[in-house]
Parts: sequence; C-alpha cells; structure tokens
Amino acid sequence: MPTDERDQDQRDPKRRARRTHLSAAGLRARGWTAGMIRRLLGEPDLRRANPYLRTAPPIRLYSVERVEAVERSEEFRAVAAAAVRRSGAVREAALRRRRAVREAALPRLRAVDRPGAVDRPRSGPEIQVRSPPPAPDDRKVARRSSQEPP
Repeated sequence: MPTDERDQDQRDPKRRARRTHLSAAGLRARGWTAGMIRRLLGEPDLRRANPYLRTAPPIRLYSVERVEAVERSEEFRAVAAAAVRRSGAVREAALRRRRAVREAALPRLRAVDRPGAVDRPRSGPEIQVRSPPPAPDDRKVARRSSQEPP
C-alpha cells in the first residue's frame, strides 16, 4: 500500500480498522488500574510477543467487546469510584507529608542562615546551606587592553 493511502486510512475514521483488542496500557488510559484489570477481566484473551523488546514478557490483550461490557456494569462503576477516591487520598497524604517535612526543616534552615541564633534546635542532624561556587563569568578577571604592550 503506498504511503499516501496509509495516511488517508489514518485520517478517515471509516476506513481505519476498528481495534479488536486493548493492552493493559490501553486500559490504563481508559481509567483502569492493575487491580481492576485482575479483578474484573481476569485472564487476557490473547498474549502476543512484545514488539518493543523481545525479552520482555508478552503483551496481554483484552477483547474490546468484553472490556466495554464490563465498563457498563455496576460493579465497574463502584470499583472505579473507589479507585478515584483512593488515588485522591494518596495524593493528599503525600502533600501533607511534603508540607510537614518542609515546615520541620524551615527553623533549621533559618538557624543556619543566622549562625548566632538562639532558636537553633539541639537534636537531629544539622542542615547546612551553602551558596554555590561562583560561575566562571562572575569571577573578576584582569583584562589587558589591546593598546597596552604585553
């Protein structure tokens, strides 16, 4: 098939072949998690050799009809909603931990900035903040003018 015909097939949705199977990556793009795939779909319909890396495990393919049937079920809706809630909770917990670490480090950073500060904590490792070395352009270089003899 000449290149221009292939390009036309990709642009024209009527001429494009309909996908018959989805990989696990395709399912994740649709909002599935690995646990949802195991629980709701079970074993894959096909296994094909990995086209990107020969030594990698085979790609698991699931029938589009079966996937769409499961996505219409009430069980899928409940499991997907729970996954979204868990994902949000994990994201919030990570943000809380990040803020706590940042707030715990701020007094130590301030104490290092003010060496004679009284509020320096006595326990725990000390955090030292050093300024980076000057860039080569920041150094003072004695330049000779072109009119001076060497």
